Amino acid sequence: MFDFLGPLLGRMHPLLVHLPIGILVFGILLCFFPQKEKNNLVPAARLAFLLGGIAAFGAGISGFLQYQFEGFVWEDVMIHLIAGVITAFGSLALYYQLRKSDAITQKTKISALALGLILTLTGHLGGTLTHGENYFAEVLPMELQTLLGFEIQPEKGPELAEENWENAELFTAVIQPIFNQNCKSCHNPRNKKGELDLTTMKGLLAGGEDGLVLTAGDPDHSELFSRLILPKEDDNHMPPAEKRQPSKEEIALIESWIKNGGTEKGTLAEAEIPRKLIEQFIVRNEIPFYPVNTIASISGDSLAALKASGFFAEAVESGSGLLKITCTNFPGFQDGDWAKLSPVKNRIAYLDLGGTKLSDALLDSIGLLPNLTVLKLSSTSISGESLNKLSQLPNLKLLYLNGTGVTLEQIQTLTPSKSLEKVFAYETPASAEFPNSGKLSFPFLLETGNYSLPKLPTDTIVY
Repeated sequence: MFDFLGPLLGRMHPLLVHLPIGILVFGILLCFFPQKEKNNLVPAARLAFLLGGIAAFGAGISGFLQYQFEGFVWEDVMIHLIAGVITAFGSLALYYQLRKSDAITQKTKISALALGLILTLTGHLGGTLTHGENYFAEVLPMELQTLLGFEIQPEKGPELAEENWENAELFTAVIQPIFNQNCKSCHNPRNKKGELDLTTMKGLLAGGEDGLVLTAGDPDHSELFSRLILPKEDDNHMPPAEKRQPSKEEIALIESWIKNGGTEKGTLAEAEIPRKLIEQFIVRNEIPFYPVNTIASISGDSLAALKASGFFAEAVESGSGLLKITCTNFPGFQDGDWAKLSPVKNRIAYLDLGGTKLSDALLDSIGLLPNLTVLKLSSTSISGESLNKLSQLPNLKLLYLNGTGVTLEQIQTLTPSKSLEKVFAYETPASAEFPNSGKLSFPFLLETGNYSLPKLPTDTIVY
């Protein structure tokens, strides 16, 4: 019959907990309040810590009942509960300390200060449990939040996959994220300015203190839209001028959504939303051209040593540990100079040995470079006999063989490569053979040149 008492007392915890907090803060302040007459505040402080301790135990019991009946996890409430018990015992300890003394001593002040810190910690943990980790910090300026070490997670706008973006729900995937990014800070369940909550469809349909904000099918008579298109200097313009303003595409999307009924259902395709309106929200899965790894950036001394050896060397991208090595100013490079690149062989992603004196034998060493992505061997004397060694490179994408002696048969030895995308073989035996190769195909694009343009009637006109 009285089974409801436990849950009821548990739910009274948020109310009961304020009583000991107020009493104990009063008692702590008394310990530091200037006294005109000796010991005249001791009885009041003593009573405050006695009543505060008793009230803290009562609040602790109701908090324990709330934990029992409301489904909280022990790991979440453990520190808060322990801190609450310490607060209660600390209050009674201060009571007994003052009971034995007729003066507020330095020791009493230190004890009161320690109790205040524990009380603050207990309150903070309680607020975190009921209102979230950033409850106390979220009202602070962003700069101050950052200074205090709080992670600020700004609201994201719409994000649509490039594949099948037309099938995304217009409201859920586009309109609600726009409201979250531009309106949520003022119109949310905790901070309902104008009694308007724009974080859910239910709140949106409920409207605010001035009535409904959405008239389905009629943007011009929907305050939700009409305020967006007012001049920024207008007092009724929303969002406020100092806040983030939605883009013209976002405003157009809101208008289209209202024209299509302003409902929670329906896809972008059904609403006939053109791609140009959502282009900025499409997330493309861009695949990095060069391998992604954790190699640290090369030191300036190491780069200087490579340049002193005759190579041009630089990072392939800002902050990358991978290198671009060319022999533009080192035409005399030959196989024996390879040892100079040995210290950075795992860093080489772009290698241009064009116009140098390398031989086929060096392809054995080049075929062991784990991050090589672009290789230029144009205008060298390689015959192509060892070209198959390059098929084992795991990241090779572009291979330049222009002006070498490679044949079509030798290029075929590269077909086992799983990464190669293009092979350039202009002015080679392969380029001469390719037009007569029939239906010969490669898993990569082979560029051999020998292109010819069709004759146009205008070519025969004499001016």
